[in-house]
Amino acid sequence: MLRSLNTNIKYQKRLYSITKEVKIPPEQIQRINDWIDKFNKDTVPKSCMSIQYVRSSGPGGQNVNKLSTKCSLEIMNIKKSGFSLEQGSKRNGSQWIPQPLVNMMINGNSKTNYDMPDIMKLYYKPQKDSIIIQSDSQRKRNLNEADCYAKLHKIFEESFFVQKEVSIENKEKWERIKERENEKRLQQKKFNQIKRKLYKDN
Repeated sequence: MLRSLNTNIKYQKRLYSITKEVKIPPEQIQRINDWIDKFNKDTVPKSCMSIQYVRSSGPGGQNVNKLSTKCSLEIMNIKKSGFSLEQGSKRNGSQWIPQPLVNMMINGNSKTNYDMPDIMKLYYKPQKDSIIIQSDSQRKRNLNEADCYAKLHKIFEESFFVQKEVSIENKEKWERIKERENEKRLQQKKFNQIKRKLYKDN
């Protein structure tokens, strides 16, 4: 019964996401892709982030035990960080991520079956509405910091996905192929029926 309830909840969530999905104009898709391509550490407002350095147990020998080289990056208030791409719209200092991208980070897209992307599940903390990324793969703190921002950039890249629209010509082409395949299937079915009848008569 519990499994059935969980399945029903997932279905309702997916149905809600599909019905709430808004078609993104091509020019906005391009703007979001440009935003992702140009993203760097300065893109994040200081008021929306927290960065700490602690001692690491990663590679580096005594250096990481004596110095605080491990980097922990927290990006706060994710759900409130979206800004509108509509012309003339205003935004405050805490709105720095394109709203359609925020939606896909939280609710997923057609590629993830409208479930939160795996990479977001790895770093997103729903209770805090924050993304927390850590790195201690390098001996120097600045390199670990750069790695944290690289992971944040990867979150944006993997979260944003828009299904390309199929042209009318391609739709008609696939419809014709589908019809031909259906005709072949019906002919094969009819042939098998005749074959079975002949077998029984003999």
